[in-house]
Amino acid sequence: MLWLRRAFGGGTRAPRAVDAALPEALLAVLERDWDEAERLLVAACRADSHAVVPYLALARLLRGRGEIGRAIRIHQNLLLRLDVSSDYGRTALADLAVDFRQGGFLRRAIASYEDLLAQDPKHSEALRRLARLRAESRDFERAIALERRLAKLERRNSGPAEADLRVQMAEAAQAEGRGADARRAVKQALRRDARCAGAWILLGELEAERGRTKAALSAWKRVPALDPRAGARVFPQLEATFAALGKPREFEAFVRKILEERADDGPARIALARHLAGRGDAEEAETELRRALAERPGDREARTILGRLLLAENRDADALKEYGELLDVLDRELLFPVAVEALE
Repeated sequence: MLWLRRAFGGGTRAPRAVDAALPEALLAVLERDWDEAERLLVAACRADSHAVVPYLALARLLRGRGEIGRAIRIHQNLLLRLDVSSDYGRTALADLAVDFRQGGFLRRAIASYEDLLAQDPKHSEALRRLARLRAESRDFERAIALERRLAKLERRNSGPAEADLRVQMAEAAQAEGRGADARRAVKQALRRDARCAGAWILLGELEAERGRTKAALSAWKRVPALDPRAGARVFPQLEATFAALGKPREFEAFVRKILEERADDGPARIALARHLAGRGDAEEAETELRRALAERPGDREARTILGRLLLAENRDADALKEYGELLDVLDRELLFPVAVEALE
């Protein structure tokens, strides 16, 4: 069990009973026999009450089972007898912060991470998690400061991550009716990362709220080129805005230009198919949907739209076949969710 001691910062060799229990507990965890794993870890703790690793492992097991209160008590008891500046102490404090977060104790989780960073200012995981917690509590300025510290530590540009945080700040301001603050935050986001698709989407929404239709259209038009997946979020707004400006055909031209540059852009092809179907060009819409499915046979949206299109055309047998394919896709996703997600 040398790797376990190294993982938690070294320490003296545990008694033989503890050394025997830990690998057996690990095997029980791998077999998902949680009760047996808990029994073995409790036995290891009783065999040597001064050993730290069994307590840390037991607390993590309990947290994984949703027994947050017990995990918190174990970590708090460990911290009473550990030097917080030691490797073991910092590990226990980091784990306690995770307990608090999982238990919904946001302020206590924040305080624990702050304590940990006081002991180890370069603890990257604590910085990352604390920045996320500060953002969740809408303390965006502190979240941004933490993100900058983390980026400096990791020797990377903080711009994209900071832009995302400023978009969250803008969204919070928008939800509270503070339009000027929202626009200020989203423009700051774009100064930090001009390729932030989320910022352009939100800027379009803010401009539309002010009645600045052309400005909204200009913002939304940038999104598909920056992030094809995010394009799916703006195609309905783009279509409606082109129509509001009396230029519905320009939407079709805009999407077709995207497809000339990226023939495999599924969201753009589906948007085009929806547009064509909406104006009554069912045959051309079907062609576009089948092209989308040739690229991505598991695209649920494309199959759903195609099924509805076929039903509207009274082609019930063809529609039934498409819905059968859709059910097969859903079955595969239920059986192999990770693999399906990796393919998308």
